Amino acid sequence: MTAQARHEVLGLQLSLGDHICGFYRRPAERDDILIPFLVEGLKAGDKCTCVVDSCTPGDVLARMSEHIEVGPYVSVSQLEVLDSYDTYLAEGGFLPQRMLEFWEAKARQGPCADGPGLARNIGDMSWAHRNERVVGDLIGYESELNRIMSNFPQVNLCLYDLTRCSGELIMDVLKTHPKALLGGMVIDNPYYLEPDEFLASRMDRES
Repeated sequence: MTAQARHEVLGLQLSLGDHICGFYRRPAERDDILIPFLVEGLKAGDKCTCVVDSCTPGDVLARMSEHIEVGPYVSVSQLEVLDSYDTYLAEGGFLPQRMLEFWEAKARQGPCADGPGLARNIGDMSWAHRNERVVGDLIGYESELNRIMSNFPQVNLCLYDLTRCSGELIMDVLKTHPKALLGGMVIDNPYYLEPDEFLASRMDRES
């Protein structure tokens, strides 16, 4: 993969290895991000993995079926739509290292069709709001994910419900994502901190 390698995501050209945060307030806004992200990926031959919490995998597949026949993609695992309890919250709780390994494994699978492609991953982070301690673990995980993003041809998009996020959490999300999807545009995020910088800032804040 070259530094110049780029791919279309949500109609925009992005560099492979991008780690993006997206925000929504209503289910319809969530779907306006999630569904095109996956449909475009399948048409491009990408390996698409989606983890949802604020809706069910069946809901996502039904919405996608309005735009594309999903069965053939599901049958060969080019498309996987999973529940948070099978991924982030598997085995009774959130383990950051397990999820870092999960996404790395999905990226290693690569595209499921001939030609250039990538791993296109999307995670609905609503599950974290059930436990305050988990929110702290989540932000550390989001920062560490940046260490492996550029190792494989992949794009990761993390979705956050603004109605459930505190101002502090929104700032932490921005600090851990190099790019942000705002108002239908993907922008370079001026608040982003490299993992070591973010870790140091957390230690200063907690001391």
